[in-house]
Amino acid sequence: MAAVRSRRFRCLRVLTIWCIALFCSRGSAQTLAPNALVATELPSNTPPADFVFQKRVDEVNLLFTVVDHKGRFISDLKLDDLQLLDNQRPPDKIHAFQQETDLPLRVALVVDISGSVTSRFKYEQDSAIEFFRKILRPTVDKAMVIGFNQTMHFEQGFTNDVPALRRAVTRLKPSGETALYDAIAFAADKLRKDSEPGTRKIIILISDGENNMSKAIMNDSEQAALRAEAPIYSLSTNELREDEYTKGEATLQLLSRYTGGELLRAHDKGEVARAFKQVEKALRSQYILSYKPAEFAADGHYRQVALSTRKSHLKVECRRGYFAPKE
Repeated sequence: MAAVRSRRFRCLRVLTIWCIALFCSRGSAQTLAPNALVATELPSNTPPADFVFQKRVDEVNLLFTVVDHKGRFISDLKLDDLQLLDNQRPPDKIHAFQQETDLPLRVALVVDISGSVTSRFKYEQDSAIEFFRKILRPTVDKAMVIGFNQTMHFEQGFTNDVPALRRAVTRLKPSGETALYDAIAFAADKLRKDSEPGTRKIIILISDGENNMSKAIMNDSEQAALRAEAPIYSLSTNELREDEYTKGEATLQLLSRYTGGELLRAHDKGEVARAFKQVEKALRSQYILSYKPAEFAADGHYRQVALSTRKSHLKVECRRGYFAPKE
């Protein structure tokens, strides 16, 4: 009889501990949102024992680059050189500002494989493979490969295995129509879901900007990239005369500018190599600015960002806004 009571007591104790743990986990973890810093603190009158209380600090992290009028990256910027408005208001507090080149990198290579790119496809593949070889740090950075025509071709998920990435790129074969906006939304969604917290995410898009088969519209792809916090670096394969500006070129420029990336010429072999080198330089020249917005609400709404410098000859390349986390 004593043994039965002992077993009952142990079961009751385990059940009680389990209920307390479940209650605490529901009360603290589920309200945390993306882009939130978690401050762990103990009340002064509580011994350093069993329970830790958490509070959320709403914070926005902006990754950006700064270039001069010749497109050269500026690496000696000071916080006082910047002007920032979030929803047309200065931030309540700046938490951090520094150059950021050490965060793990997550790259989505998105390659147009429609029939219009056949003539220059081989050197695009070669340049992408060389870029992976030079930019990916073993055990730190990862990349994925996505081709698109009228459908998505998800050739390789995140890996730092350069030979596997090379095989994925070489499997791509040009043919068919173009679903550009669907491809960007697909890549951005994969970046958002498959990237660990605290990583830098980018989309490298190789295309002429033409779109004729997407179910999504441009705004859908832009919003997807913003939700993933992934700037789009567009490598334009258009062959343009000096004063020519096509619809595809305008599309690529809008996608890049809105998300904080850059439009780069990539029509011939030399331009493709230079474009990938420019992306590499941009990734090595990024700043991060972390701040608390004024009048912030975790309501899922879009908030505009305007970041500029006080030096008129410099230009900031940064996303134009973000979506607040939604509780």
